[in-house]
Amino acid sequence: MLEYDLLSLVLLAGAAILIGFSKTGILGASLPAVAMITYTFDAKVGSGFMLTLLVVADIPAVLRYGRFGKLKDMLRLLPPALLGIILGALVGDRLNEAQFKLLMGAIVSGCLLLILYGQIFKKEIKAPDNKLFHIVVGIVSGFSSMVGNAAGPIFSLYLLSMSFDRNKFIGTAAWFFFTVNLIKLPFHIFMWGTITGASFKYTLAMIPFILLGAIAGIYLVKRIKEKHFQIAVSLMTAIAAVYLMI
Repeated sequence: MLEYDLLSLVLLAGAAILIGFSKTGILGASLPAVAMITYTFDAKVGSGFMLTLLVVADIPAVLRYGRFGKLKDMLRLLPPALLGIILGALVGDRLNEAQFKLLMGAIVSGCLLLILYGQIFKKEIKAPDNKLFHIVVGIVSGFSSMVGNAAGPIFSLYLLSMSFDRNKFIGTAAWFFFTVNLIKLPFHIFMWGTITGASFKYTLAMIPFILLGAIAGIYLVKRIKEKHFQIAVSLMTAIAAVYLMI
């Protein structure tokens, strides 16, 4: 295993907990993890490492909430999401480290604006019932997921516009991101080379922390005041965006 300082390891463990929590608790809670992981890894390599954590975290989310998911709404976004993933892979492959980090920061900043918009106008959001809307959401979700692992807030607003209850919301998101993240793996392994044997050792070490976060999400999802937690996520996401863009 590679050697990093104590702060790096603490940040990786914290990122793993947030990722696990986001999958079974509040979608978008993993955004600060983008910057926490980038502290230890280069931005592009960190995106590959984070992807492996997300895939692991997707499993308990699907097992716990998958039966509530509305697969019809998930499946119609997959084709445009695949297009977004391919676009993200092509764009990311042509950027140097500084440019990639800046793009990640811009995506996280955009997601922060979506979080704030959702908090303020949640009741007024209505999804247009047309193919163009679903295509745009799918492409943007796929692109932002490929480049920054940061499609949660975009997909959250989409699901909120469908007036899903909490279980259906989490279940549909669980299936969508589990599928999307599996699709992204070959691009990271064979095209970007950001998932390696060395980084995967860290993934294995982080599994207990991912499970801890997932258990906390399952326990707290009906007990925590989402408004207060979303405020905390917004603040951490703002800090993450600034860190990535400086």
